[in-house]
Amino acid sequence: MNKKDNSHISRRDFLRTSAITAGAVALASCQKAPEATEVSPLPTEASAPAEVEQKDQTYVWLCAVTSVAFWLDGRKGMEAAGKALGVKTEFLGPQEYDASQQLKILDDLIGKKPAGIMIFPADVASLNDTMKRALKEDIPILCVNSDVNDESARYGFVGPNNRGVGRTGGAMAVELLGGKGKVAIMTVPGIEVHESRKGGYLDVFEKNDGIEVVDIVDDKSDPAYGVTVATQLVQAHPDLDMIIGTDATAGAAIARALKETGMAGKIKVIAMDRDQDMLPYVQDGTISATLAQNSVMEEWVATHYLYWLKNNTIPEFKDWRVAKAPQAPHYTDVGVSVVTKDNVGFYIHD
Repeated sequence: MNKKDNSHISRRDFLRTSAITAGAVALASCQKAPEATEVSPLPTEASAPAEVEQKDQTYVWLCAVTSVAFWLDGRKGMEAAGKALGVKTEFLGPQEYDASQQLKILDDLIGKKPAGIMIFPADVASLNDTMKRALKEDIPILCVNSDVNDESARYGFVGPNNRGVGRTGGAMAVELLGGKGKVAIMTVPGIEVHESRKGGYLDVFEKNDGIEVVDIVDDKSDPAYGVTVATQLVQAHPDLDMIIGTDATAGAAIARALKETGMAGKIKVIAMDRDQDMLPYVQDGTISATLAQNSVMEEWVATHYLYWLKNNTIPEFKDWRVAKAPQAPHYTDVGVSVVTKDNVGFYIHD
C-alpha cells in the first residue's frame, strides 16, 4: 500500500431482569474477548444500597453530541428496553461536539443519582476520573460504541470492534476495486472510534500493494463541511477511484459532492452507519455499501446490563458488589451489518 496521510488538517474533538433472553448473553460470550484487565472499582459499602422502586429508576445515555441523526436508532433501542423493564430513560449530551461540556453534564448528572449511565465519550481520557467517582457512588457506568482508555472507569463496553469494522470495510474496498485503485479516507482524527476504523482499513490496504491511499482528511463529522472536503478530494485527485467515510455524516456528504461534480457512479464509496439521509444514496447506487452499526441492539443490550447491575438481577451472588464480580460482560461486540442496494430497503424507515 502506498499512503499519503494529511490527517493534520484541522482537527476537532468529536463525534432488564432475568427474563432477558439467553440470546443477549450469548451475544457477549461468543465474541472474542480482549485481554484480561483489572476489575473496575466497586462501592466500598459491604451491603447493597437501599432499594429504589424500579418504576422510579432512570437510566441515562450521555452522548458526545446530540445534534446528529446517528443517535436515533440507538435511542429507539434504549427506549424499547426501558419500556420492557418498566423504567425511565433519558438522552443527554452537548448539542455540539464538546468534551468539556460533556464532562460538566456528567458531573451534574452524578448529583442526580441516576440508576445507571451509558456513555459515548467525546475523547478517551477526559471523563475517566469522573466516571470512577460515579462508580464509587454506586452508579453503574458502561461505555457504548466508543471507549475510554482506562477500563477501570467503567464496568463494560457495548459496541462494535471498530478495528474489525475497518478491516471489514477494507476487504470490501479491495473487492470493489479489483485489488487496484486510488483511495481517499474521510475521518475524524483523534477520536478513538475513528482512529480504530481508519486503522482497520489501513491494516488491509498495507497487505494489498495495488491500493494507494492518496489522502486522509478531517471532515469534522459535519455534514456541510463534509461536502466541501469531498469536493476538494475530487478536484485534487482527478484519478480517484474510491472515497471511504469512517463517520455517520460522511456517506451522504460524499454522495452529494459526487452528484454535484458529476462523478456519481465513477468514484466508488464505502460509508459508515445507517443515517436516513444517506441510505437513498445506497439505494440509487451512488454509495456502493455502508457498514451499519447494530445501534438498536447496542443500546437495548446496554440498558439491560445497567439494570442487571443496579438491581442485582443475576442470582449468582447475594450481592455482586460484595463479591466484587460485576454481573455484566466486560466486552460485548454487537458487530456491524453490510448494507448494499440489495438489502437497504430493510433499513429505510417509513
